[in-house]
Amino acid sequence: MLQPKNHNIGDLLCVAVILMIVLVLAACSDENTKVIDDPINERPTEPPKLNSATSFDGPLVKAGQLSVSRFIKNGIYSAAFDYANSYKEGVPEPTSNLDSASSDFSSTNTQESGVDEADRIEYDGNILYLAAYPEWFEGGTDKSKVRVLERQNDFSLNSLTELPLGDENSNIEGMYQHNDRLAVLSTNTQFYTIDALSFAPEPWSLSEQKLTLDIYDTSLPSSPSTVSNIKIDGSMISSRRIGDELYIVTSYTAYIEGLNPNASTEEELLANYLTILDTADSELMPKIYRDGDQGTPLNTTEDCVIPAQATDKDGYAQLLSVSRINLTDPNDIQSSCISSVANMLYMSEANLYLSSTVDNQTVLHKVSLDADLTYQATGKVDGVIGWRGAPNLRLSEQDEYLRIVTSDYSQTGPQHKLSILSQQGSELAIVAALPNDTSPEPIGKPGEDIFAVRFFGDRGYIVTFERIDPLYVLDLANPNAPKVLGALEIPGFSSYLHPLDNGYLLGVGQQVNINNIPENGKVTDEPVTQEGMKISLFNVTDPSNPVEVNSIVKPSSYTPVEYDYRALSVLNNNGNYQFALPLESWYTGSNELVGIWAPSNSLLLLEVDTTSNTPELIQRSEMRPKVSDAYAGGWNDRSIIHGDNVYYIHGNQVWHTTWAEDAPIFGPF
Repeated sequence: MLQPKNHNIGDLLCVAVILMIVLVLAACSDENTKVIDDPINERPTEPPKLNSATSFDGPLVKAGQLSVSRFIKNGIYSAAFDYANSYKEGVPEPTSNLDSASSDFSSTNTQESGVDEADRIEYDGNILYLAAYPEWFEGGTDKSKVRVLERQNDFSLNSLTELPLGDENSNIEGMYQHNDRLAVLSTNTQFYTIDALSFAPEPWSLSEQKLTLDIYDTSLPSSPSTVSNIKIDGSMISSRRIGDELYIVTSYTAYIEGLNPNASTEEELLANYLTILDTADSELMPKIYRDGDQGTPLNTTEDCVIPAQATDKDGYAQLLSVSRINLTDPNDIQSSCISSVANMLYMSEANLYLSSTVDNQTVLHKVSLDADLTYQATGKVDGVIGWRGAPNLRLSEQDEYLRIVTSDYSQTGPQHKLSILSQQGSELAIVAALPNDTSPEPIGKPGEDIFAVRFFGDRGYIVTFERIDPLYVLDLANPNAPKVLGALEIPGFSSYLHPLDNGYLLGVGQQVNINNIPENGKVTDEPVTQEGMKISLFNVTDPSNPVEVNSIVKPSSYTPVEYDYRALSVLNNNGNYQFALPLESWYTGSNELVGIWAPSNSLLLLEVDTTSNTPELIQRSEMRPKVSDAYAGGWNDRSIIHGDNVYYIHGNQVWHTTWAEDAPIFGPF
């Protein structure tokens, strides 16, 4: 018979105390981990009643009262079953610096000096890279590709090679060329993007949306070698380049397998929500694929920022990824993640801003271009950015102050405002605005919309138009007290403004029928008609009294510069400017039965010497090459000025001429 083991009284007391402590801790632990007390971890028994997804106007955080994972999953569910209200899309982004006086050839016309923008052509003085778009013809199709052409001593071009895209159905979105590196951005969604819909039956699945970045070593232009092939899930909002660093902003919404898109009953909706909740966090993140690998998430959910005000009833499906890729070392990639709305990008040399339109307000998120691409602050201003001209030109940063022009269309007529914001903690706070108590005059007359905005240093320029064009000159030297210095009224309007040296400004837009413009306050219902492209030279040396020096009008024509300033080529030789811009003109005739529309394409060559005693806009010539019978629109036309030589790119072909009147035209190459 076994005898009980003898125990020391002290040992028994110790055991009793330990047992009591364990029981107490267990009870406390059980109390703290009850699922029912934590709505974020609670396993739902019925489909959730979620708020419609929207863009919060407060700061973003990595960890708030709601986990990033649940916020994104709520957003996916909300987007799937409340699509009409879940994505309040603003106006899509359809973006000079003072031009370098040291180069002898033109480069891409950009918004900010030192911040390059993607374009369909890149030229380094010897090699021309041309993104050729797909062409359809009887019996076949030419896919997207990059043509590589070499400049000869006589400035003719010799075709060296072609770079096909890995995905033959992709479309080239733009290119960058820098230090023997050519970066080609392409997408497999040519005609539309849907950022908020989280799932749908084929063929609308978003799982196939990808952005491709092909990086080539072009040290031997006749035989470029592939350095890296990178794919990123989602669609591209925009991109920029500073030095060797390429910045790309992409939008992504996770596609989740196994959801029932026709769910309607409580049981079916709950099953869908549970399927979403059971999805691994890594499957919510866009992936990056390098040189054909299986892909890895760009970020983790813990890396993403979401609205600090979000509750367990809120969510948003769309993820914005801000990625930085070193073109010299493509393995050097940094990325940050934001769960919010954005449809436009503005970038200075220090910061990146993402904007969206929500409930007649513009919400702005600021991201620093530091080592970690750190989210900084969020702010909002009344009104929307609008769509005319280049919307991103309505934003500008100087000395850490962000200037932005917005319009409120909820009133009987548009109300326009300049706002100046400064970061204060995690908030982009408004420090000043126009109109204000000191300068109460409205921007624009009643009914006038904004057609162009341009910031340059301490000056701002705004063009409004309904029946006549007022050009406003703003003083922004004191960011806390902006004011209107002067205004000029002339027929027509400018859609794009280009600052020049020595107090001059170039405006590109449309002339209007001056016979339809009322005089002396008379009211008329007769519509104002656009008569053709108009280029004006403005003297703004006296900002209180801006003057139109002269203008050139091309009847029945337009230029793509009116909506895409990259179509303007500029060469500045110490204040002596050369400009080249494409034109598309048309002839319209008719009889009782047939209407006739006959387009023609040309390249207009202009000069302005801002150093002369009487600067004037001068037309040097108009280059009219003989194009093939196959029609190619002029909206993507480009040009290059190289000294006294000019290249004109129309469609996928190139012509060459010299900077002289009636000079012969060679090509196409």
